[in-house]
Amino acid sequence: MHRSNCHTEDYCGTNNRVIIPPINETDRTDDDITARIKKAQLTFSMPMSVWKEKCIRLQTKLKIFNTNVKSAPLYGSETYRSTKLLIKKLQTFINKCLRKILNICWPEVIANEEQWERTQQSRIEERIKRRKWKWIGHSLRKPENSITRSTLEWNPQGFRRRGRPKQSWRQSVQDELAKKNIT
Repeated sequence: MHRSNCHTEDYCGTNNRVIIPPINETDRTDDDITARIKKAQLTFSMPMSVWKEKCIRLQTKLKIFNTNVKSAPLYGSETYRSTKLLIKKLQTFINKCLRKILNICWPEVIANEEQWERTQQSRIEERIKRRKWKWIGHSLRKPENSITRSTLEWNPQGFRRRGRPKQSWRQSVQDELAKKNIT
């Protein structure tokens, strides 16, 4: 089963339309993130003269960065399987962009924490967790028969491949709850 383009479907004869993203047979979140990072790189490279301009305030550059560039790889991040590798990919891309905005070249060394402090940015992992919990809260406030709410309890049927089970979205949520001692 492979759908190449996004489309909408009408559920239960109502006017509620739901956008259905392309479905990949293997649920390749990392491919999706890689594609989103490439799109964000294109978006970042377009106004390169803005990033290098010294008369534009840093706050203005960061507003442009947050709205136009950072939003592309984070779109739909609340539904990502958050693995260390995927978060590292996203964080590396964001750090690279911030270094260009701050005009930090190769021989200069700056710690990531100092860079985030200068630009008033937070770790990408925290941002994704915040978005995930907002989405969970939004879904739980929906009626019981809502499709969005039913996705929280969805349990895929069938067999998986040999080897270690992949980190699922539900498992990542349960791990976050366990870290905070919430049942």
